[in-house]
Amino acid sequence: MNKQNVTANFDILQLFVDNVVIVVGYCISNQIYKWLMGKYLFETHIWVFVSYALIFTLSMLFMRMYNITTFYYIDRIIKRTIAATVVAGLNLSLIVFMVKADQASRLLFVLFCSISCMLVISGRIVMRIRKKNNWGNGYSHILFIGDDQTLKRYTQFIDMTSIRLKIDRFVNYNDACIRTTEAFSQLLMSLTVDEVHFVLSFNKQNDEIQSLLEMCDSMGVTARIILDTFDLPVSKRFVSSIGTYPVLTYHSVSQKKFQLFIKSVIDVVGAAVGLVLLTPVFLFTAIAIKLDSPGPVFFKQKRVGTCGKVFQIYKFRSMYTDAEAHKQDLEALNKIKDGMMFKIDNDPRITRVGAFIRKTSIDELPQLINVIKRDMSLVGTRPPTMDEVNKYAPEHWRRISIQPGITGMWQISGRSQIFNFDDVVRLDKKYIDEWTLLLDIKILLKTVKVVLSSRGAY
Repeated sequence: MNKQNVTANFDILQLFVDNVVIVVGYCISNQIYKWLMGKYLFETHIWVFVSYALIFTLSMLFMRMYNITTFYYIDRIIKRTIAATVVAGLNLSLIVFMVKADQASRLLFVLFCSISCMLVISGRIVMRIRKKNNWGNGYSHILFIGDDQTLKRYTQFIDMTSIRLKIDRFVNYNDACIRTTEAFSQLLMSLTVDEVHFVLSFNKQNDEIQSLLEMCDSMGVTARIILDTFDLPVSKRFVSSIGTYPVLTYHSVSQKKFQLFIKSVIDVVGAAVGLVLLTPVFLFTAIAIKLDSPGPVFFKQKRVGTCGKVFQIYKFRSMYTDAEAHKQDLEALNKIKDGMMFKIDNDPRITRVGAFIRKTSIDELPQLINVIKRDMSLVGTRPPTMDEVNKYAPEHWRRISIQPGITGMWQISGRSQIFNFDDVVRLDKKYIDEWTLLLDIKILLKTVKVVLSSRGAY
């Protein structure tokens, strides 16, 4: 993207209106304060106004409230304005505390924040009504070239934004007036249009658009390409650019880099702290395993991680050393009838200590090492075995599109009561689709509750 155009969608008028009403709010709050307290603090508290306006504006900017392409629903205006007011108010309170500005009036501060918030909301609603009722000038006149269905949806979307444009003429791609550059140039000269909007559909051949774009370029008419892209049932999409190439990205896993970074930090720090605090548990468990049955303390197995990457998982050994050799003999007892996972009641391969550490989920604790190594996360999907993945259908592969976790939706939903692999996949997909840091925290808290109650263990 050309650096000169990074602010092409910036709503300078809305920024101006917001700051004007904040000034009005400061004046009104001072007047009310004078009526109530008998004194005027306009000049002595001017720094309060400046600090608040700056933080409020930055908060609104962060929430894309100064981008003309943002959908301006009334409830969104109210919610985001209140959120910006809270952020500005809390930060200003912190500033007052840190600089020990004891002379600052709390009453004036509360009046100013409250009145400014209400005025900003009112001002934005008026601006929205102004746009909806076509008050004033400043509209761009558009020639739209495409199809009826896209025109209808595009017009609906425009109406929900602060973009001020009017589609004065619609031309279908089959119309004679755009079949040649000569006819198209005559059309442009016969109209008073500021821009031409082309629909570029991946289902149609649009090679002729190149010559039409060149004609717009030579005549100095702004042209915009509307991508009528493939609709996928799961993936979200966004447009970015690499150099001069626009890049359309479809993604079904989170692309929130900052939140993913925070998740990684929580994983590593949480796993490291857990290993230190649980050292006594590790020692007692290791001794108990060695006394109960011959064999190693840890069980190591190849599992499939992110996008098919194979890694070695660590668990406390809860079975006899020849357990894998006898697995085939017990296949008939598998409660997962499609064979996509292996789960039986009263598994004879489990040792006495193994039964206890499985019931209490202690056997999972060495996976903290996998989290440190970044093979796994604290929260994610269940890491499948290589045999299980070899049986996957294409729709199952999506559950390994993210890092597997020690706990997840399956574990807190009563894993031993789930006998259908499709239910496991459904829970994993639900986690992938709805992932946030808050969801991870909720799952971790519910995991503690499940472990303490031994619910769903096997």
